[in-house]
Amino acid sequence: MSAADPIEPLLGPEVLARLKGCALRADRVMHGQLQGIHRSAHQGASVEFSEHKEYTPGDELRHVDWRAVARFDHYFVKRFEHETNTNACVVIDGSASMGYGAEGRLTKYEYAAVIATCLGLLLLRQQDALGAVLFDEGPRLEIRPRTGMGHLRQLTEALDTHAPQGETGLEEALDRARALTGKRGLVYVLSDCLSDPEPMGRALGRLTAAGHEVTVLQLLDGDELDLPFTEAVDFHGLETQHRLLVEPRAIRDHYQRRMSAHLKAVEDACARARAKTTLVDTRTAPIEIVMGLVGRETSAPRARR
Repeated sequence: MSAADPIEPLLGPEVLARLKGCALRADRVMHGQLQGIHRSAHQGASVEFSEHKEYTPGDELRHVDWRAVARFDHYFVKRFEHETNTNACVVIDGSASMGYGAEGRLTKYEYAAVIATCLGLLLLRQQDALGAVLFDEGPRLEIRPRTGMGHLRQLTEALDTHAPQGETGLEEALDRARALTGKRGLVYVLSDCLSDPEPMGRALGRLTAAGHEVTVLQLLDGDELDLPFTEAVDFHGLETQHRLLVEPRAIRDHYQRRMSAHLKAVEDACARARAKTTLVDTRTAPIEIVMGLVGRETSAPRARR
């Protein structure tokens, strides 16, 4: 099986082409065992030039800068900023609320699956170790960080077979990600964050306190953000048995105030935990969100209200 086999049906050739050559970089200094692309405090040979130093016996001749030798009639070798591999974990919400998607759009869960696959591909290509936690009421899949495309296949198969169900056990999932990832890893959280922000914030705080760099992508459908309906709607609770027939125009202002307050609470909980957070409107193509993470294009997700 080729490396692209587990992902091409999900992502498609255009998305794969845009991901080519992109990379996810850690902001903090990482301490890893394999050579990857993350900056480390250690000196070593890699692709990122740092400075010259005078040649001393024992230096590798392949690092001699012959142009500098010709210019200064003195031997110099190039020093490189060592770049290191790190563990990464993608946490995917598979609870019932993630099953919502307006007609003609991806559900939030499908959207999360695409982003998770993109992130997994990028991480493995740059020699980072990929781990994952797929959860609803509790963890449904745990993958300990490893290199190799086989782990991406395991993740994509699990994402494909899982149907959104149950309530949201985000706090437990984040604690499992912390246990799986070890020290100083990258953690990406893909969830609608519609549960109580406080337990989530506490779990995020435990992750960042352990040295992890955490990015939360809060995925919401445009219907959830704007309540655009013009006629009476029979709402069904995805994680409860509640049903409610309402006239949207009568409640829209109140709904949007409540939604704005919840979004602010999520943002504040992430800020207190020192986790980065982005509100993602699923009307935006998933690849644009990924491109925003890698910093290769200027496309930005919907701004918080």
